Amino acid sequence: MTSCRTARRQSITSMRIRTTDQAKKPTRNDVAREANVSGWTVSHVLNDDHSVSISDETRLRVWEAARQLGYRPNSNARALATGRTSTVGFWMCFLYSQYRAHVLHRMHYVMKDSGFELVIRDIDDELSRDPGRPNTHKIPVDGIIAFDTPTAGSRFMGPDAGLPTPFVSVGAFWAADGDYVAVDLYSGALEAMEHLVQTGRRRIAYVLSHTEEDFLTESRYRAYTSVLAATGLEPCLIKTNGVTLSASYQAVTDFMQVNRDVDAVFCHNDDMAFGAHRALTDLGFAIGKEVALVGCDGIEETDYLSPPLTTIVQPVDEMCEIAWQFLKNRIDDPSTPPQQRTLKPTLVIRASSLR
Repeated sequence: MTSCRTARRQSITSMRIRTTDQAKKPTRNDVAREANVSGWTVSHVLNDDHSVSISDETRLRVWEAARQLGYRPNSNARALATGRTSTVGFWMCFLYSQYRAHVLHRMHYVMKDSGFELVIRDIDDELSRDPGRPNTHKIPVDGIIAFDTPTAGSRFMGPDAGLPTPFVSVGAFWAADGDYVAVDLYSGALEAMEHLVQTGRRRIAYVLSHTEEDFLTESRYRAYTSVLAATGLEPCLIKTNGVTLSASYQAVTDFMQVNRDVDAVFCHNDDMAFGAHRALTDLGFAIGKEVALVGCDGIEETDYLSPPLTTIVQPVDEMCEIAWQFLKNRIDDPSTPPQQRTLKPTLVIRASSLR
């Protein structure tokens, strides 16, 4: 009887050991044994390190062994070993617009096969919480793309910033002393305003948010006032309480009810133009014939309004692709000379601005 109990205890113990072994996560050494290589080789292969000579056949064998065992490299250990996190910070303002959503979606698409993950941070929120030193590096990243963040360059590219992380600013606002992909909205807005004047518009209103900081130096506003000054026309501002469709709708409605002589409305962005479109329609204006309407950004939905919206189309695809290439270049070689590119938007003229 004693021997039976002993045998049963040993059997149960053996089962527990096997169960524990099965439940234990596979390690680098397990992969090495399965692939019949050293742990050193496994580390270099799974870290995608091509600085050492390892044959393609061996690399494939290691990856297959890792797949079969269900091995997942420890990201923290890999970061310590390689100095890389395989993450890229994407700084932007979280105040929603369809254009910002488009840019973020496109950047994610451009990077989808790169092996890097995007870590998105609300830079405006960071600056508001700590204007002196925002906590943007709580999550370590290999590089940063700052999109349309007017303060990011001065805060993080200045001589006292102490920012060792590769950094590329993109969009309508950029840091001129670093790597950047700029979009020249001044030229786009200039073309839009000249188009309105050429179609006979003489009372042109500009819709902008009164919360927009430093709008007097903003490129679209400067182009607006420049064309008016050159043609002897007076500026006419419609200030909204924010950049939402509803804020634009309310501001344009209130203004146009008492200023029916306005014959053109130029909006800071397409979201505002959508709100203005609804306001003008509800007030009975014939958009295009009576009042021209122009937006800025070039989101897809502008072509589906009635009438379709004239807008300044920003080169989103090209901007994102070049920004990612610049950042990769800087990550791979920190001594790379400054990379700077300025892109021009395209004015797409549709029925909303034609008589």
